[in-house]
Amino acid sequence: MKHPSSIGFHPSACVTALAVLSLAGACGDDGGGSGTTGTAGTTAASSGAATATGTATATGTATATGTATSTGTATTDGTATGTTAGTTGGTIPPCPYDPVDGMPQVAVELVADGFLLPVLALGHPTEPDRLFVVEQAGTIRLLEPGETTAPQDTFLDITAAVDDGPNEAGLLGLAFHPDFPQDPRFYVNYITQDSPRRTRVSEFFLDPNDPNKADPSSERVVIEIAQPAGNHNGGMIAFGADGYLYIGMGDGGGACDSAGDASRDTSVLLAKMLRIGVEPDGTPDMPSACATCPQFGPFDYTIPPDNPFVEQAGTAPEIFALGLRNPWRFSFDPPTGILFAGDVGQDLADEIDAIEAGRDYGWVRMEGNECSSTTNCGGPPCAPAAAPNEENADGLTSPLVHLSLDGLNGCAVAGGAVYRSCEVPAWDGLYLYSDFCNRRLRGLTFDGTNLDDLGDLGVSVPGNVSGNGWNAWGDVFFTAFDGGGPAGSVYRVVPAP
Repeated sequence: MKHPSSIGFHPSACVTALAVLSLAGACGDDGGGSGTTGTAGTTAASSGAATATGTATATGTATATGTATSTGTATTDGTATGTTAGTTGGTIPPCPYDPVDGMPQVAVELVADGFLLPVLALGHPTEPDRLFVVEQAGTIRLLEPGETTAPQDTFLDITAAVDDGPNEAGLLGLAFHPDFPQDPRFYVNYITQDSPRRTRVSEFFLDPNDPNKADPSSERVVIEIAQPAGNHNGGMIAFGADGYLYIGMGDGGGACDSAGDASRDTSVLLAKMLRIGVEPDGTPDMPSACATCPQFGPFDYTIPPDNPFVEQAGTAPEIFALGLRNPWRFSFDPPTGILFAGDVGQDLADEIDAIEAGRDYGWVRMEGNECSSTTNCGGPPCAPAAAPNEENADGLTSPLVHLSLDGLNGCAVAGGAVYRSCEVPAWDGLYLYSDFCNRRLRGLTFDGTNLDDLGDLGVSVPGNVSGNGWNAWGDVFFTAFDGGGPAGSVYRVVPAP
């Protein structure tokens, strides 16, 4: 397969990215990457991962029974009182680190190498030191504690069904059922080998005879959505604390929202954040990707009754938010419920958004804080951008962070996750993210009202950042392609020695 390039290449990044990846034709002439060669990404956040808020660290066994919260008081010697609860049910081991005082420099440490195009690393919901690593070609490998290289055995292998290239196809997302492992179901998002091509979100069960394996014969297709081109597939999925599954959908590829202006069309699912219930309700569902796309179905899932467009005629009831170009990786912060997403731009800017119900994040009218009428996309003039996470006069929500595509910020934002680990209490609530090309870690804090953009944190991931991850202790991981791929590694964010 061809190696993922970025997440929709920008012309300004072509020289750098091609030098890294040695890819012919990686940069198209569409201004947004019709010739991109793969996706780089962030991990799907499984809801309810038990984390410590504030400076609390758990020292005893914590029982996870509900929405992720934590109580207690931490001390500098590593003792703590209180309990930690999550949505998964079951027992979460105590956080294993000795707390580090103060505000140390951010660093990354190698967890394991030897993976093939890894795009996501998620901790087992109740066994945080076991990592499920998603590989783009169609496999998931279960990394056991102490292992420092990818295991030969696979947890799941669906390569026969997955279109792993060219462009940004592949197995792209993983989410555990909110009651996993008591409920032994999990969900994946992948691009199929079918023609016409499509995003497929499927449910699988654990093998009843081996909890370290999936049962490949148990697949149930939850939803399929047509993909007009090979790039801008999104691919991230995650359960929120509400128990619903969130699905990130790009605009279908090409340049300037070429799939029938899908980002502006609330009757179709491309260029949206979707929200559905995975349980069948007996009502046939016929999702439409774009006005000119083939339609698949019927499927059987549940429409949340409080989805923002559910009562509006002519709108797709699956939509949670709109105006996204390619939300490659997103993640929930369990204590606050905030959904952070990295959305890859075209000519002007990438952005980090806080995704909220019913909001319009601007594409194709805007990229970040810039009106796309100034690019080859044309379109009407836009009202001036509002303050971060506020709506302008056109009703378009500004990002938390605008990352100008001026050669300084990279080529494709990969998103990240919120740090909630007991190891560095001072980092609690810090959202960490990176970029495929420049590989630098950046940070911000946002509590729903107050934003502090910390910018570059002074450390790079040793590889092209392709995805992110986390576990129930609140550790943050990044996946990376070594030397552009296909070999890849998993790294954990740690305090510098």
